[in-house]
Amino acid sequence: MRKPFDLLREVARFGASQGVSLNDPAMPAAFGLHVDDSMKRAMSDPTFLQGLRAEAMFENLVTSLGEVMMIKPEDTGPLQSAVPMQAPDFRIVLKDGSNWLVEVKNVYVRNALRQRRKILNRDYRRALNNYAQATGGALKLAVFWARWSIWTLIDPEQLAPGDQDLTLDMMDAIKANEMASVGDQTLGLRAPLTLRLTMDPDRTSDIGEDGRVLVTIGKAQLFCDGQELLHPHDQQIAWTVMNYSDWETPDARAAVAGKHLLAIEFESSPPELSYQGFEMAGSLSRMFAHYYAQRTMSGGEVIDISAPIQAEWFTSLRSREGLNRMPLWRFVMQPNYEGFQPVDAARHAIGSLPRPALLEHKRTD
Repeated sequence: MRKPFDLLREVARFGASQGVSLNDPAMPAAFGLHVDDSMKRAMSDPTFLQGLRAEAMFENLVTSLGEVMMIKPEDTGPLQSAVPMQAPDFRIVLKDGSNWLVEVKNVYVRNALRQRRKILNRDYRRALNNYAQATGGALKLAVFWARWSIWTLIDPEQLAPGDQDLTLDMMDAIKANEMASVGDQTLGLRAPLTLRLTMDPDRTSDIGEDGRVLVTIGKAQLFCDGQELLHPHDQQIAWTVMNYSDWETPDARAAVAGKHLLAIEFESSPPELSYQGFEMAGSLSRMFAHYYAQRTMSGGEVIDISAPIQAEWFTSLRSREGLNRMPLWRFVMQPNYEGFQPVDAARHAIGSLPRPALLEHKRTD
């Protein structure tokens, strides 16, 4: 059992602020009331909860992608400094040894046509820069655009040099996105994806006059463009896309012969087909955001901060095991900082772009 270092430090800080010693018999009850009050205030602040949720999602996403040496919370414990400093949320060490300090921001702008927000003011940014310079890390900014469930990771110095205010437009952030450095990719595969549940004929009743039938599933199969997926890694990729991409899965259809239910099928395809030989399924980070929302949100409210890491998703993508596996296109988006000039968000009206065009914008940049 790990020793409760963090808890004891918090108790000590509370005791120092209240003039109560650790061994005072009144300490447990007093600290319990303090925790209860803090919880009530936190739970009544949806902006604060969404920020914590975004931080936890980013940490779990990067851990799941498995392409960095380490990720560690950085803004823990007191910070004593002769100049204004602010510790960013995380320290990330890449496999090439690069040392990044990442500040995470959750941005929700109701107007889908204008995803633009001031992210850092001058003083806040200067404090982050002071910390980065003192500790030898490169400051990065991870922004979760909640309206679109899109993650971007940018170098603020490349977009707005110095300690000036930083106002960011989502389309500019997509153009400069460095999420590929932590393992993000955009997937393409053939459509449709089909889940077929075949009934066990010996243990499935005939369809009754009222339309009811008692079923026993004899076999479950996954298909990609009509080809059965036999390798577990292919099945995992297909299942992830069916559940967490923007592809649509209408109501199940039944295969019936007379009074016998033969199978039930669920078919998933993008809203519009491109007819280019494969269909875009979106980025891993966006699919992870959809998964995370299912487990931490309900009715628009935060019900949990963290959700389990999904390393098996990305293990399947990295694996080269097996022959005759399903065709898979993987796009790695590189940031385009060269000659970058921020443009007005109105010129990039997101609502005028269908989703495939938005992904094409990310890919060609």
